[in-house]
Amino acid sequence: MSRFTARLLAAGTALVLAGSALAQTTPQPDQASGGQAPAGGGDNGGLILPGAISSGSSVAAPQQAPMPSGPAAGPAVGPAAGPALGPSAGPRQAPAAQAPIAGPATGPAAPSGAPAASKVGTVTGNWQVGPQVYTDGSFKLCEAQASFDNGLALVFLALPVPQAEQQAKKLPPKIINLVIGVPGANMPPGQGPAIKLKLDGKLEQTRGSQVIQPNAIMTGFDPMDANFMKALPAANKLEITSPNDTATFVLKGGTKAFKDLNACFDQAMAGKLQLPAPPPAIPPAFAALLMDAGLKDAHPLPVDKMSPQERPGDFAWAIQKDVIGSLRSVGLKPEAGDLEKIMQNYLDSLSKGCQGTYTPTKGKLEKLLQIDMQTGSASCKTDKGEFYANLILYLTKDRQLFIISHEAPVASKAVADNAGNAIAGVLRKKANEPPPAQGAQQQQPAQGPRPAAGPRKQQ
Repeated sequence: MSRFTARLLAAGTALVLAGSALAQTTPQPDQASGGQAPAGGGDNGGLILPGAISSGSSVAAPQQAPMPSGPAAGPAVGPAAGPALGPSAGPRQAPAAQAPIAGPATGPAAPSGAPAASKVGTVTGNWQVGPQVYTDGSFKLCEAQASFDNGLALVFLALPVPQAEQQAKKLPPKIINLVIGVPGANMPPGQGPAIKLKLDGKLEQTRGSQVIQPNAIMTGFDPMDANFMKALPAANKLEITSPNDTATFVLKGGTKAFKDLNACFDQAMAGKLQLPAPPPAIPPAFAALLMDAGLKDAHPLPVDKMSPQERPGDFAWAIQKDVIGSLRSVGLKPEAGDLEKIMQNYLDSLSKGCQGTYTPTKGKLEKLLQIDMQTGSASCKTDKGEFYANLILYLTKDRQLFIISHEAPVASKAVADNAGNAIAGVLRKKANEPPPAQGAQQQQPAQGPRPAAGPRKQQ
């Protein structure tokens, strides 16, 4: 791997929208292995993407891949599928929580980022237990999920702890995280409130939380609390209290669900569990766009196995040995302005990642039938070398911003430009085609990656 590529993969991927509030496409809660992605350049002097965009206010919640709802994405790209999530309020950075949050289409909103319920919730239907895998087919986690009649959903995630962290931090081989599904909440991603977890009115833990999706908040159980963890599988009631509300869940069938969850985890770790087919590393619709652009030699990078600080984008691919392409997306409020303003702010912010001579360029704003699009570039020249990025920004009618970049050392500038120009050409063509009729859109399956559901055990 070239020094440039190694530097790129260490650059971080948080698309920070600065204003009166901050949000990230990849939220980063309490991490044992580090804090925020670097905000400036490193000692290699290359560009750090994706930079920042000033919005002047809080931002609309970025769409995240696991959720079944969300606006259609721009032309031929699919929905604004977010990165594989990596937040955890537990003692370490957990793998992606790709659980599809079940439950009724409507439910009590929790605008404060806290769970809410008007009554004690009991399980509707059956617990579903099964494994998830990374895009390379390797085991990621096991999940047990259920919907409740108070309009909420719970997903328990059994996550493996790397052996090095087990030894360094004296952790068990597995940790349990909890995702609380709150349909209709529309919570801004980022740090959540402190949450108190109580089992059967007795044992308690107070843990941090993270809003990982507009309608999902994650927390982690303390694995060092042996009494709590022993009581959890047999608990009758789980009470979840935030600063503004309390939700109580009757865990009917939970004992068997936890037994199946532990068996799923143990068998997967022993290599004795049949795993589901892996999800695509790049959304099929966007992969088709790459093919239409003639980038047949591009191969996907497994960003879902990278920590949030290492991911070059929501999805990424490599061309030749040192050109890295990536796709990022985030929802913007009107206060962020038009695309020309967004592009200028973005280029300005990239200068903070250059410890040398920074040179941006910006093409004309193109108002197409379905999107607004603008191309550009940025280069950074230091005593370590010169680095270059070809850029495409486009904004959909529902204000979903997509950033497509190709980063390379200056020696591969032509490869990066050819790739970016080819994609821009396909986008122009497709974006000037009339969108499908509303009825046809509703009948089409949602595009973009979906978590591998795999075989489910029914309780």
